Amino acid sequence: AVVSTQSTGKKKKKKPQKGKDERVEEDESEDEATRLETLRRRTMALMRKTAQYASDTGVSLVNKATGLGGDYPIHRADIVDPDRFKSFLDTLEREKVAAVKTKYENSVRCESYVSRPEYLQSDHKPVIALLEVTVDSSVPAAVRFTSDKFVWKKGKDLITTFTVEKSAEVSSWDWVCLAETNWSDTNKHYLVYDYVTVGKGKVKFTRMAHPGRAKTLQVVYNSSKMSAPVALATVACEL
Repeated sequence: AVVSTQSTGKKKKKKPQKGKDERVEEDESEDEATRLETLRRRTMALMRKTAQYASDTGVSLVNKATGLGGDYPIHRADIVDPDRFKSFLDTLEREKVAAVKTKYENSVRCESYVSRPEYLQSDHKPVIALLEVTVDSSVPAAVRFTSDKFVWKKGKDLITTFTVEKSAEVSSWDWVCLAETNWSDTNKHYLVYDYVTVGKGKVKFTRMAHPGRAKTLQVVYNSSKMSAPVALATVACEL
């Protein structure tokens, strides 16, 4: 049997080929979408880490300052939505302030507060405040000299020793100085100083620094982190 085939005369339509420019635009569009998605994921991860760090830091600070720190839950919506993320950080800050205020609001009383507008060197005018602060004696001092009074004889080195609480943060930038008993700023009124060696617990002043006469000085431990003196003791200079 012979089977004959007849052509219908219709040609199959070919799919139009994309031009080179169209292919380039499509590739660039896909690359841009991939880049934006990668950027979005990295931003989300950074926001999540920032929120967790803020929460952990807030709890740590409040616990250290007041002992009242609690957990601050982080919800996914706090990270996804930028407005809620900012609100979360603001709330965290308010929680810290509220906890500190609850602990210390009755511990500080302002005796006086005045401004000095007559100083013209800057548009930032200085203010002076006198505060009465109640100290919680049950909290151990971060740094304490091992004696309230050291005796320094002429011709001898003076070795001052101190102890540091385990929870205290000390630095090799901390320094110990000798000053007159009427000092008000150790950065300006020190007589001689030396930096602290972390873990050593002592600072030595050589015999050459002895005043050469009988008088009373003070030895002061200065914290670089707090930018303030944190411990002091008396030094009796003797001939």
